[in-house]
Amino acid sequence: MIYCKNCGVELEENMSFCPLCGESTDEQTVKKERFEPVQPQTKEKLLSDYETLTQKQRRKLFWELSGIILASGIIVTLIINLIINKHITWSKYSVTVCLVILANTTLITFWRHRIFLLFAGSFVSTSALLILLDMYNLNIGWGIKLGIPFLFSFYFIFLVLVILLRISKQLGLNILACFFMAAGLFIICIEGIISLYTKNILHLHWSIIVMVCMFPVSALLLFMHYRLKKDIDLRRFFHI
Repeated sequence: MIYCKNCGVELEENMSFCPLCGESTDEQTVKKERFEPVQPQTKEKLLSDYETLTQKQRRKLFWELSGIILASGIIVTLIINLIINKHITWSKYSVTVCLVILANTTLITFWRHRIFLLFAGSFVSTSALLILLDMYNLNIGWGIKLGIPFLFSFYFIFLVLVILLRISKQLGLNILACFFMAAGLFIICIEGIISLYTKNILHLHWSIIVMVCMFPVSALLLFMHYRLKKDIDLRRFFHI
């Protein structure tokens, strides 16, 4: 069995030209074991080109691809909505969500080292999403009274957690301990916000139980982290 050296199509013995690319088969055919397809070489070249990019260039490439995909989704949903309903109805939800995702992707791509600006911009864009969704549903009120307080408590706790982990000299089990404590605090905020929204009074019950359960687990993890860190410091001190 012989194959075209140019495109790899299987050829018969009496063929003078390749039926796919039109190349002459006089000196262009090789046996199967010697044929090297072009596609793997192309893939390897693309991978090698991507590996030569810096982290900043990779993030920018990801942002550009995300922008193209989101913009395409916005255009397609708008066109379909206009064709079916003659005016914009349901597509405003998908367009709003895509714009907020693009805003957050932009913040992460270009402001990833500016923690406060990153969290502030993400909070503002996501809050705008909740307000717009609330307006689309004839101002029900849950977006401002319930959604934004949830977002603020989440972003604030997560920001404090990131700052604590950044200033920590050694990371280990203390990461899990901080995450457990942060989750417990966020659960308390959830119950408090819900009670204020539904009963106009701050009432904490089940969230306190969850926080009490989180505290000993976090304390145990911090203790293990401290002992491991102390042992490592002693080994370094005695050059073991």
